[in-house]
Amino acid sequence: MVAAITTDTTDLALNACTAGENYSAQEGAFEGPEKLLEIWFSPAWNQVSEHQHVTTTQNLMMVPRPVWEDMLAIVKCTVLNMIQHDHVDAYLLSESSMFVYPHKMIIKTCGTTTLLLALPRILEIAKEICGFDKVWRVFYSRKAFMFPDRQVGPHKSWESEVAFLDQYFDDGSAYKIGNMTGDHWHLYTTKPADDVLHHQNNMHDVSSPPQDHAMRSSSSSPSNSSSDDDNGDETEPMDQTVEIMMTKLNPKHMERYFYHQQGTPSGVEGGQQVDRITGIDQLYPGADVDSFLFEPCGYSSNGLWQDRYFTIHVTPEPQCSYASFETNIPISATTKGGASIDPLVQQVLRIFDPAAFSVTYFSSASTSNPRKMMRAMTHTPGYQRTDRILYEFDGYDLVYGHYVKTSPPLPLK
Repeated sequence: MVAAITTDTTDLALNACTAGENYSAQEGAFEGPEKLLEIWFSPAWNQVSEHQHVTTTQNLMMVPRPVWEDMLAIVKCTVLNMIQHDHVDAYLLSESSMFVYPHKMIIKTCGTTTLLLALPRILEIAKEICGFDKVWRVFYSRKAFMFPDRQVGPHKSWESEVAFLDQYFDDGSAYKIGNMTGDHWHLYTTKPADDVLHHQNNMHDVSSPPQDHAMRSSSSSPSNSSSDDDNGDETEPMDQTVEIMMTKLNPKHMERYFYHQQGTPSGVEGGQQVDRITGIDQLYPGADVDSFLFEPCGYSSNGLWQDRYFTIHVTPEPQCSYASFETNIPISATTKGGASIDPLVQQVLRIFDPAAFSVTYFSSASTSNPRKMMRAMTHTPGYQRTDRILYEFDGYDLVYGHYVKTSPPLPLK
């Protein structure tokens, strides 16, 4: 049983949003960069019953939608729509997305949402409905906030987020990656283990100072491969995720993400129109896509391709413009560039034309080649790379890259 942890009840007060409303817009905090929480309860969907000692029908996808909606009220967001495939449910939220697999879940929320405050409820749901007693692995990440002073609860600082996560998980490590005086990215991760969850008999005293961490601030100078010799496995990684976080977007391109009463509809119809005119629908032509255009502006979409997803979120206002793209669809399965992420990155950049962007590229270590991953970020036309950093974790390799624009803005097509 997971030990109960006392949290300030004012932080847990449910929002007054109705379905489809945007809480952060109401609060005036247009914070595009998302908080991302990924919890693996088992190593794979077909290992749930063996790992958790439950029946083959018990998994996260059996949780009723109203139960998830109740949990999301703690986060301060609502469900707009949902699409389903055999091994994944994709929830489009008022502030980003949630993906539920039989064995894991990914929640990504922007603005002043209180994502981590929902963690106790997520663990309760997994225990009460699915019979899950254990957590196999956890990832939590976010880009540096644009407006950190507007965040609430544990999200007021990276240190408080890490301390909060430490109350629930064993052996977590926290990292700050990139230029600490400029654009950078935060990551918290646990090692893969039979169970990383704190239980009653080994619960840390939450009133004591947070435990020491591998809190790492990486060098801002680019890392370079010393050799082109691969000698690695050529097979496709079993699990990989690419995330592109873009700032200072081309204002002309952003006009398409505004609702106009005379011409551009809002909601699902408006989202589908945005897909067509921007080329988003050409990223994965075979995917099932669920898109939404907000009033007065803003755009979100989820896409499912087999049991993999992609998701896009856009904050178009010029004073805080931001767009994110994320996918766990295997790169070689959908591009002509083999295992290189460069064609995908360039296709996304043509849609948004950012003045700066960061890329994170996770790949399962058992089948990835770190040198090949490093070379995947060697050159992006029209941009100068300011960072390229490799991390090797237990089970995964990560390459982080940051780029600034050196060419004129792209014309609108």
